[in-house]
Amino acid sequence: MKNWYLYFVLALLAVVTIACSSDSANEETEDTSSNDGQEQTDEENITLRVAWWGGQERHDRTLQVIEMYEEQNPNVTIEAEYSGFDGYFDKLNTQLAAGNAPDVIQFGGNLNDFVYRDVILPLDDYVGNQLNTSLHDQSMLDSATFDGKLYGVTLGTTAWGILVNKTLFEEAGVALPSKEWTWDEFKDLTPQLTENLDGAYGTGDFGEDGFGVFLAQRDKFTYLDGEIGFEAQDVKDWFNLWKELRESGGAAIPEVQVSASQTPEQSLIVQQDVAIESIASNQLGAYAGATEDEFELYPYPYNAETGKNGVSLRPSQYFAAYKDTPHPEEAAKFMDFFVNNIEATEVLGNDRGAPVNSDVRKNLIDQADEMDQAVYSYIDLVSESSDAPYIPNLPGYNENTQLFTETEQKIYYDQQSVDEAADSYYEEVIANIDKYVNEAAE
Repeated sequence: MKNWYLYFVLALLAVVTIACSSDSANEETEDTSSNDGQEQTDEENITLRVAWWGGQERHDRTLQVIEMYEEQNPNVTIEAEYSGFDGYFDKLNTQLAAGNAPDVIQFGGNLNDFVYRDVILPLDDYVGNQLNTSLHDQSMLDSATFDGKLYGVTLGTTAWGILVNKTLFEEAGVALPSKEWTWDEFKDLTPQLTENLDGAYGTGDFGEDGFGVFLAQRDKFTYLDGEIGFEAQDVKDWFNLWKELRESGGAAIPEVQVSASQTPEQSLIVQQDVAIESIASNQLGAYAGATEDEFELYPYPYNAETGKNGVSLRPSQYFAAYKDTPHPEEAAKFMDFFVNNIEATEVLGNDRGAPVNSDVRKNLIDQADEMDQAVYSYIDLVSESSDAPYIPNLPGYNENTQLFTETEQKIYYDQQSVDEAADSYYEEVIANIDKYVNEAAE
């Protein structure tokens, strides 16, 4: 009986031991499985390079948003590559040639050139997943769509305008013009400003972008849908207008004009070299923040014959992804954050233009300060006063912009007459357009 009882106890202990061992083994198996699962869900550490140009205010705002993104995405490190506009695309072209371009790149109206060079990533596979464009203005989506594919995220809506330095007007004792001013009025008041200011000129040259507005006032355009929309005489009329302004003393002399910088802090108007300058509306805050002077945005002087100011709403810049980025999904995700995240867009404000996301735009309007309200008011003014369509930049943007600048300078320094320079420009720009369009078709 005692032996039977002993066997029973030993058997019971064996069962308990086996059960405990089994539970322990299961626990170890579960723990191991859990750890393996944790390792599998750890996100890959990613370094994303982001490039843009701008003034110091844009750099500061963009860097702050990058910090916000990194905080929310601790596996992502963003290397910021930023500069002024001068030299930006020279550096980018070198990087592209070496196959070492940033993952996310800021473009202007020249995005089309880089799409045609086949170096930009189509974003369609990421729309609705990493990238939400459902609340973006359709016209801005269309502006970044080529051959049916979306290649860029529009960073803002803007319009060309005339920046008037009210401080210098007051100093000169010249009354501010009406916002329905004409070119004749412009020609009258700019020499007065020069005469009454010590070392400053009435206006800086409006350049190639101004020429596009000038054409729109005549119901013409540079190039659209395979068609050249202007003649050599239009070029002559534009350059003659500025030659007359320099001769009257209204426009800056060549030595001042060629020193102009597109960086707000170093611009002619901030440096008080001129009282009037052409800028994109989204730059108002950057210009105003770089000086104690008081500024106001005006539309371009009207064409008295057509009654048009020629200003159109347009995309300010785009973010696009390098075609060979090793992190296309993360690039799309960052672009989505940049234009759709409420907190991020509150930091960015209107620096790159009025937001294209309707909810974001409403949020910013509701809390806009005086400077932002001025930008929104100008956009409203353009919407109400102009029917000018958006015209993309010329194919071969960089080459044609350089050609325009060189043509201006030949006229500045009397190396060619206006007629000679304009005819030469017209022939070369047509040849450049044909070259880039044919290359894109191949």
